[in-house]
Amino acid sequence: MWVEELKNGSYKYSERYKDPYTEKVRKVSVTLTSKSNQARKQANMELQEKIKLKLEQKEQTNVTLGQLLDSWWSYHEKTIRNSSKVNYLKILRYIRGNLNTDALVRNTDAKFYQDFFDQLTQAYSYKKKFRGVLKMALDYAVDMEMISSNPVDRAKIPKPALTKEIYEKVEEKYLEENEMNKLLKVYCDTFQSVHHGRLAEFMYLTGLRAGETISLTLEDYDADTKSIKVTGTLDYSNGYKNATKELPKTAASYREVDLSNRAVEIIEELILENKLKFGKKTCYLFLSKTGKPIQINSFNNSLKTMNDKLGDKKINKKMSSHIFRHSHISLLAELNIPIKAIMERVGHTDMDTTMKIYTHVTKKAKASIVEKLNKHGK
Repeated sequence: MWVEELKNGSYKYSERYKDPYTEKVRKVSVTLTSKSNQARKQANMELQEKIKLKLEQKEQTNVTLGQLLDSWWSYHEKTIRNSSKVNYLKILRYIRGNLNTDALVRNTDAKFYQDFFDQLTQAYSYKKKFRGVLKMALDYAVDMEMISSNPVDRAKIPKPALTKEIYEKVEEKYLEENEMNKLLKVYCDTFQSVHHGRLAEFMYLTGLRAGETISLTLEDYDADTKSIKVTGTLDYSNGYKNATKELPKTAASYREVDLSNRAVEIIEELILENKLKFGKKTCYLFLSKTGKPIQINSFNNSLKTMNDKLGDKKINKKMSSHIFRHSHISLLAELNIPIKAIMERVGHTDMDTTMKIYTHVTKKAKASIVEKLNKHGK
């Protein structure tokens, strides 16, 4: 370290270091008003701190992909719901097991990530999730100045061509009215599963997600306006007994849904029944026999059981709680409700699924018009 006296009476303290990028000798400086021993000590501390920062900037470029994922996740997990963390962690585990996370981030390029995407055997929608996680992590690397650009931006997930099989699969995402009636009848005939039947019917009439429905409370229901406020969803990440209500999936999910007369009847039935069975022990509406909110896994199991009870009239579709949300979209499409109004009602920001069902149903409606006209002409 050396000192230079400036014209204004101050003192400039300087120190040399080797630039980690160019390996050339550089210098850093600080200016103080004194030349005392205490000032020299202070100057030395400040100069060493400046040199340390310069060297750390270089160290950032030696970060591995695994270290980056750790750093990004410690930041990102604070911004998402507990229930979403489980899915993110599954994706991160797969990435770590199938991508070379020892590679230096600065050495990875578009081809590095494209090769990874190309070997994925999962469905298109799931492949997009892998790309989404890696894009967020590499965007973070850009923000932290570890790299200058994000190579994942140039790596693509090819969208599969539309085939007859894929188009027909859209029908499997929702129930026709006659299928819904068959399912509800078997629920009504099975006395012990009536509470599951009500849940299925309510989701069919409102388009609510299962988590949104089972988290509904007395406070969410407005009898005067015949509406329900969707204010959250249940988080089971810490176990069923410790389930807590958290914010909905997206900002659009926070909404008010108008209820049909039958949906109002279901709510009123639940309020009366819960009061008789459980008194004031709970404020939730859709309860199991134990007085706790219905478990989604339990409900999905009951769907398969009820469907099996139909025997040779069994519905040949994948039965899960989400099918009723899609069935509601189908119902509204058949009623010629505008797509924008449907999206607002179900709380959709991504219109992909909504459009697939809406387009499929409206095309069927057009075909039925011609069919009816042909019959009329006979």
